[in-house]
This record gives sequence, structure tokens and C-alpha cells, in this order.
Amino acid sequence: MLLIADGNNLAWAGFHALRKPMGAETPELKVRAALLGLTQSVLGLAVRAGEPPQDGGAPPPPMFRTQVGGVAVVFDEGRPLRRRAIFPGYQLGREGTESFTENEPFVLEGIRLFSAAARKLPMEVIRGVNTEADDLIASLTLNAEGPVRIASSDRDFLQLVDERVSIYSPQKRLVITDRNFAEATAPSGSDGRAVPFPRERYLDYRAASGDASDDLPGIPGVGTLTAARLLAHGPMETFFEAPRLASQVIGRQNAKLEAVLTSGEARTVFERNRALMDLRAGAAHFPSLQDMTQEGEWDEAGFRDWCKEQRIAGLDVNGASQAMDGVARA
Repeated sequence: MLLIADGNNLAWAGFHALRKPMGAETPELKVRAALLGLTQSVLGLAVRAGEPPQDGGAPPPPMFRTQVGGVAVVFDEGRPLRRRAIFPGYQLGREGTESFTENEPFVLEGIRLFSAAARKLPMEVIRGVNTEADDLIASLTLNAEGPVRIASSDRDFLQLVDERVSIYSPQKRLVITDRNFAEATAPSGSDGRAVPFPRERYLDYRAASGDASDDLPGIPGVGTLTAARLLAHGPMETFFEAPRLASQVIGRQNAKLEAVLTSGEARTVFERNRALMDLRAGAAHFPSLQDMTQEGEWDEAGFRDWCKEQRIAGLDVNGASQAMDGVARA
């Protein structure tokens, strides 16, 4: 199995998880929080083969240590220029957030230090400039042979799930596959009932409902629950062609939604979002990642020395070394 880690996603999550416990208020400690969080996340994933942590902190079954045949950590750098050419407001909100702008330099330095250390590890570090790791991960996934597991809390990757590709969500501590997809992704109504929809319509679900984390609005009047109900009935094109059907499917008259569908505004928003969110289309821009790839070479002694120098707490160094040795031998 190829294990792919969404590097920026894990670096920021690790930074926020460790900053307060470490009392990281100086630049040096903030960099250290980012480095420790990213290192613990990536190597912990390798030890567990992309599986959730065991209950009670128990060590993972030994079989996990032999399942990973390759590890890739993918980062982005700069700004998402291709998507901003389509929608200028894409991800602009985070750049106006103090917690992002003040801490970005420290997280990026943590990423740089991790990438340098990864030269001693049997893994690939892939980094593009002014693009998004999402597209690079999609390219790597779609061109890989055999099973792939992506570690990220970014829901856009769920559109890639099939019998070969699974997603580990660190936030949910859940592996999402083609078997539990509906259960893991379906939103629930006020009555607590989930509203599942076909897995092949997940991209449409995201395009219709939008993504607040990327400052990307969906179709006016369509949230996740409405999108799920519509797509459980049929593809979005069905409702562009027959707007009144939307109210029937929802179970109540929705004149506002019917008007948006009738005017063509809904189709415009939907098609824009689909163009922005479609990772298969994004991957097509990167048929080769060779120029962006740093390949590490396993140096166990060097890795152990680095862990001592950096005082990498919270990491089972012996377990990580065994996992990396297994990857190197795969």
C-alpha cells in the first residue's frame, strides 16, 4: 500500500495541537511545535499503516508494520494561482485571519526542517509552488499501482474513494473506504436520520453545497442536507432541467431554490465549483511529479541521531525505525 500524507494539513493540525500544551509563544517554540506535530503525525501514520490509533494507546498489531510499501508526504507552497484565476476569492479568507498570517512562517519553517530530515527516511517529499497539494496527491494517487491510503482531514479527497483508494481522517480517527462511504459522509437531518447519496455523486455534493473553509459558496439555498436529498434522487442536471422537482424531493415548497434553478444561477455556481473541486481534472495538470520530488534514503543511525538532537517527544522511535525499515525493504 502507498501511504500519502497531506503534509500541510498535518503540519497545521499538529501545530495547533501542540502550541498551547508546549506554551509555544516564541518564534523558536512555534517552529518546534510545527516540526514535532508534523513528525509525530507522519511517522505515527507509517507505524500504524494509516490506521487509527489503538484504544488506550496500545501498540498497533505487528502486521501493520509490513503493509506499507511506500510513503509520500505532499506539501504546497505559495498560493493557489490556478484556482484563483477561476474564482479570485478562493481561500482568501484565511489570509485575512491573524492566526494564519502570524503563524504561517513558523509552520513553513517546520515543514522545511522536516523535509531536510526526511532525506534520511525511505519516503518521498513532494512539493509544488503556487499550486495545491490536493492536485499533486490526486496525481500521485491516480497514477499509482495498487492500494492507496491518503491521510488528510480535507473532505475533497473523498471524491477519489473507490475499491483501491481509502482515506484516513485524523480528525475523525476513521478510515473511509468504498464500503463505509455512505455511513461516513451522509449528513443527518434534525430527526437524526442520515441522508445517503451515491458515492459517484460526491463531487457534485461538494459543488452544490460549497466549502466555507475555501471561501467557496454553494448554490444559494443549498446546504449539505439539501444537496444530499437532491443527489439521492438524481444528478444535479435533473434539477436544472426541472426546477420544480427540487421542492418535491425536499418535501416542501422552496420558491427561492426553484427561482435560482430556473434563472441559471445555480448551474453557474455549480459548474464553477465543480471546476475548482474536481481533483481528477486538477491531477491532469501534473502528469509528472518528478521535478517536485525529493527521494530519501534510509539512514537509521542518522534518523535516530536526528530524533535525539531534536528531542522528538511523543514518538516511538523504535517503532518508527522498524516501520521505515519495512518500507525500505518493500
